[in-house]
Amino acid sequence: MCSLDGLRGLAALAVVAFHYTGGGLHRLLPGGQFVTLFFILSGLVLSIAPLRVGTGSYEWPRYQLRRIVRLAVPTCSAVGACCIVSTVTVRTGREAPGYAAMFAASPPSEWLHDLLTQLDMLSMTTAGSRVDGSVLAMVDLPSWSMCWELLFSLALPIYVVIATDMRIVAPVVLACVLVAEWAQWPPLRHMAVFALGVALARSLVDRGRESMRSIVAVPAALCGVVLICQSGLGVLPGVVAQPLAVCGCLLLVAVALARNAVSDALSTAPVRWLGRVSFSLYLTHLPVRDWLVPYIPVRGALRPVLLILLCLLVAEAFHLLVERPATMLSRRLGR
Repeated sequence: MCSLDGLRGLAALAVVAFHYTGGGLHRLLPGGQFVTLFFILSGLVLSIAPLRVGTGSYEWPRYQLRRIVRLAVPTCSAVGACCIVSTVTVRTGREAPGYAAMFAASPPSEWLHDLLTQLDMLSMTTAGSRVDGSVLAMVDLPSWSMCWELLFSLALPIYVVIATDMRIVAPVVLACVLVAEWAQWPPLRHMAVFALGVALARSLVDRGRESMRSIVAVPAALCGVVLICQSGLGVLPGVVAQPLAVCGCLLLVAVALARNAVSDALSTAPVRWLGRVSFSLYLTHLPVRDWLVPYIPVRGALRPVLLILLCLLVAEAFHLLVERPATMLSRRLGR
């Protein structure tokens, strides 16, 4: 659905802005909340087909093979490229981010160990924090969320069976988010929010795509943005701010799913293109910041514009060279 792709693209751009800015603007764009938005969208998009076909008739092994390839090839390519660049940078004596030190001159076995550690996505809880309590300096920080995308993809058959009624799913998910914030245990939050997207997909399959008046859709979308952004300001305690931010993400997805002026705007050609490269943009924007930005001589007001353009160009190149071939491979393997 074009509007959902457009929403994903704008969310990816917001994550870029979060990582590229500081001060008040940085706080207004809480990157973690936009990852929650990605998770809800994944729950929605991935569950539509099995809900339409029927869980008993859907070819789950083929779907899971396609999904693993679709996620793993771009992610491993991005992380592997960062490891190689880190090694070259350190060994040539150039300035490099702190995490590049792990790829300093070392025996091949140690280098391979460090690379495999970077690819150990299943041990991540959030943004470099691992399940054993340790912290890993990640060469491509956004890759942490692929752990949860992969786990959800494998657990999708369970989700489509239990996440059937939004009236039940929403309160349970919000309770899980509250408990996760109180206990400081992100895995509960990450796996819970996928269910919101599955419940939306169930509603879409049962009732079809509904219309929403623009006089309702526009304020609802603005309200969703406010609920998301408030979590970065620290005005409310986390046990209140985080569930409200999840409500904001759900509200934005629901508005984009319906027919209205907001979904029409999200379906325009430039926003659709942004959605098409959103995965690549998400995976490559921090390597661009860390490895290319320091060597750009431009200063002043033109610099942010140039940085965004550079991010988008790298994302398009990565999409054409890595992501699209991975998608084609996943489709062939899943036949």
